[in-house]
Amino acid sequence: MCLPHAGAAPGMFVPWADGLGPDVDLVSARYSTPDDVPRSVADLADRVAGELERLSRRPTTLFGHSMGGIVAYEVARRCSARAGLVRLVVSGTVSPAAHRPGGTHRLDDTAFVAEVLALGGTAPHLFADPAARAVWLPPIRQDFRLIDTYRHRPGPPLTCPVTAMAGQHDREAPPDLMRSWQDTTAADFDLRVFPGGHFYLLDAQRAVVTELRRRLERPSAVPSPLTLP
Repeated sequence: MCLPHAGAAPGMFVPWADGLGPDVDLVSARYSTPDDVPRSVADLADRVAGELERLSRRPTTLFGHSMGGIVAYEVARRCSARAGLVRLVVSGTVSPAAHRPGGTHRLDDTAFVAEVLALGGTAPHLFADPAARAVWLPPIRQDFRLIDTYRHRPGPPLTCPVTAMAGQHDREAPPDLMRSWQDTTAADFDLRVFPGGHFYLLDAQRAVVTELRRRLERPSAVPSPLTLP
């Protein structure tokens, strides 16, 4: 299951399907609808974990990028005893213990849009037209509210392996800080670093999918350390 960054549509992961192969069911989460908005990351994680329980108990890997990494971790905590959960893969976000609350969601529209565009990964045309801005701004702000107000509650470590993926030049979650994810699990940990910044996975899609495929084929194995040039 894939959990996207704040404001992203679940469809962002559709292009990964071919590379993952026909034996992999690619499922992506939608965080909210206009009529159904989660109260918190904990509430959202409860919902996603509940949906996972409804799916087949096939081996399941969780992948989350940016905000999605924190959500995926909280889902993994709720599913740690579930036989099907074999790995957590987090991307472009510091570990929960290192996360700090923020105030981005409280900025006025101009400042908020500037902050979102500065991160990358969001098409500027979504905000260029007033009508389009009215459609896209509220759900993106809602996602930022969830992650801005997230506070980690300590608990037992995960029992599944954790893989962290980072952009070499990501200022939001640099590789050195991504190493702290090893403290979230009692199982194996490995880190992969790719060329690029916070949204390295858009430009390095083929390499990212290849790394994921390797772990799906051997879910409990940790490959030797590798940093992609």
